[in-house]
Amino acid sequence: MIAFGPLSAVLIVCAGCNSRGTGAHGAEVPVIKFTSVPLAGGDNAEKMSAIRGRVTGAQPGQRIVLYAYAKAAGAWWVQPFADQPFTRIQADSNWQNSTHPGMEYAALLVGPDFQAPATTHALPTDGVYASTVVKGGLAFWRTWWFPFACVFVGTMAILGLHRLRLIQLSRQLNQRFEERLAERTLVAQELHDTLLQGLLSASMQLHVAVDQLPGEVPARPALNRVLQLMEQIIEEGRNTVRGLRSSSDGDHDLGTSFSRIPQEFGDQQDLDFRVSVEGIPLALRPVIRNEVYSIGREALVNAFRHSGAKHIAVELEYGVKLLRVVVRDDGCGVEPQVLEMGRDGHWGLSGMRERAERIGAKFKVRSRAGSGTEVDLRVPSDVAFESGSSSQASKVLKALYYRGAEFNEPVAKKRAG
Repeated sequence: MIAFGPLSAVLIVCAGCNSRGTGAHGAEVPVIKFTSVPLAGGDNAEKMSAIRGRVTGAQPGQRIVLYAYAKAAGAWWVQPFADQPFTRIQADSNWQNSTHPGMEYAALLVGPDFQAPATTHALPTDGVYASTVVKGGLAFWRTWWFPFACVFVGTMAILGLHRLRLIQLSRQLNQRFEERLAERTLVAQELHDTLLQGLLSASMQLHVAVDQLPGEVPARPALNRVLQLMEQIIEEGRNTVRGLRSSSDGDHDLGTSFSRIPQEFGDQQDLDFRVSVEGIPLALRPVIRNEVYSIGREALVNAFRHSGAKHIAVELEYGVKLLRVVVRDDGCGVEPQVLEMGRDGHWGLSGMRERAERIGAKFKVRSRAGSGTEVDLRVPSDVAFESGSSSQASKVLKALYYRGAEFNEPVAKKRAG
């Protein structure tokens, strides 16, 4: 009996490990691998692609035979040509050749006497020492991710073009605003330097002439009334010039701008005027700020001049969805037909409505005779403010939405300014 010690057991295990991947006589079992596979394709006798691989355990004299599977014919065709069926194995165990396109590719390790059939429905097995089959690669437009990539690129391109278009429209809008601002400033200068200065000069000369008249002259009271009328016209002209220049002068905060308007009407101690602000004041787009101020100023001027009110209030709301301006008084109110049609020779209400329509805002006037008047202006936040969390594409949509929307929100409580 032969006794095995620990060292013998270790040697047996090691011998078993070394025997893996070897043949019956200790030779290494050959293995073929593809390192470069052409794309899958249909039958094309003129197109050729490179195919490469590596073989381990090959014996001297053995070679590679390549086949490409043609789905239309349901057969394997030897590659690259029927009279050139063999591919030589290089010294570094790599091999390479050319092949016609196929749905699958096969590599066979054969001996020097192997007769390769030009075409076959089943791959040969006799005289084949090793074989491997691999599917042809997919073109990138046939991969699973290609449709998603196309959708993503197309979406980004559409959004980019839309954003570019919005930027162009914004530039055009700002340019138009600058042109209008320059025209308004020019008109204000012309009114001040010509009409107002001329009226002021005529008023002063008339005042001197009236002072030189004897007190018993019958025309003196009429001339005094003319002087009063000229002073009123001059004051109204100054207010108009001040309104024309307001977009380029002074503070750009709406609350501050509205709070200065009562100064145009002299001392009115018996009138309670307040400006209240809700929310954090945000920077407005210049053209929107100009139109909103003009609408609010017109409403305040009407309230001070014509309402006979004891209380006038301006409420500003900087909300997430809108900018809201409300001018409210407790005066005599406006008759329904005037609200609907306007007053002959006066363009205040129609002008405010036109301004609101130009900026995509919602404008409404509520009033009844003897119960005061409320002017309510609402501008979508994406249209009004210079910065916002919404995308550029939503600005036009929200402007159109608010233009046709009804006023359903309750009047919010304001804090006194």
